Formats: sequence, structure tokens, C-alpha cells
Amino acid sequence: MYYLYTSSRFFLMKYARIALALAIITLLFATSVMAQTDPTPSDNDTNRSLGWAHVDQVAVGIGETTLQFVSTRNFYSCFEYRTDGDTSQATGNPNYNPAFPDLYPFTCVRNQTVEMIFEANQYVEVRMVFGAEADERFDWTRFDVLPDVQTKDECKNDGWMQFGFRNQGQCVRFIETGVDSR
Repeated sequence: MYYLYTSSRFFLMKYARIALALAIITLLFATSVMAQTDPTPSDNDTNRSLGWAHVDQVAVGIGETTLQFVSTRNFYSCFEYRTDGDTSQATGNPNYNPAFPDLYPFTCVRNQTVEMIFEANQYVEVRMVFGAEADERFDWTRFDVLPDVQTKDECKNDGWMQFGFRNQGQCVRFIETGVDSR
């Protein structure tokens, strides 16, 4: 009787450990699969801090911005772009990454930096969802441009703030002289 008790106790402990091990393996596998299924596991700032492919805004002007597309390694990193959130800029072609149905104009960079100037009313967005390493991919990242102020009235009631001026007087001087001292 004692033998049967210790045998069954040993049997239960052995299978409890196996069940626990299987539960841990299942959890690790599920976590791994979930991480692999995220089509944009990174973001532009993280990529920059890790020395991976990223985008830098190097100049901001009225209605335009200059962006640098940076690839730090010897494989292609492809960056799609659009202006002012305009989804009609999609090319109509399927994206090279099947997780994304739409393809936008893009540039691919390999172990170099490419600079491009974009015109927009409010902002330019860039994403990297194909090319590069899968863990470097990121979704739309916004880069603002300075809006174009036309009248002194637009400078009033704190309107100068939206145009990037330090104060209302600086905004009004820009309208009067055309000299931009932002």
C-alpha cells in the first residue's frame, strides 16, 4: 500500500513538472509568435537610438521640410511617404509587405543617407514597412512643416503660435517685411 502511494505520488509530481514545462513552453511560443506577427514592432526614434534605419528632419520651412532617409547597414531599407495624411497618394499597387494593402511612393536606401525635400500644407508622414530587417519596421511618423501665414489677423489671438513664431510681433513683422526670423 505504501509503495502504491509513493508510486502514485511520484507519478503525479513527475507529470505536474511536465505539465508546468509544457505550459511555459506554450507561453514562450505564443509570445514569440505574437511578437513576430506585429508588422511594425519599432518606431523611428527607437531605430535612431539603436543605430538602425531611420528618418531625420533636417530643415523645416513654410510649406516644406527636408528629410534625411538613413540606412546604416548593407541592405535596403525602404521608406514610404505621403503628405498631409492624403491616402489618395497610394499608388494602387499592392504593398510588398502583405500586412499592408496600400503602397505609397517610396525610396530605398542602402548603407547611405538620402536627402529629399517635401512640400506640404501641414505635415509629411513616413513609414518603413518593407525592406530592412523586420524588427526595424515602423508605422507612420509625422514631420510638421510651418504653415504659411498670409495676414496680420492670422497672427492675433495667439495665432502666431501655430505658425512657429516666438510672439505676435515677430509674426506681424514677417507679414510686413517678408523676413522670416523664426
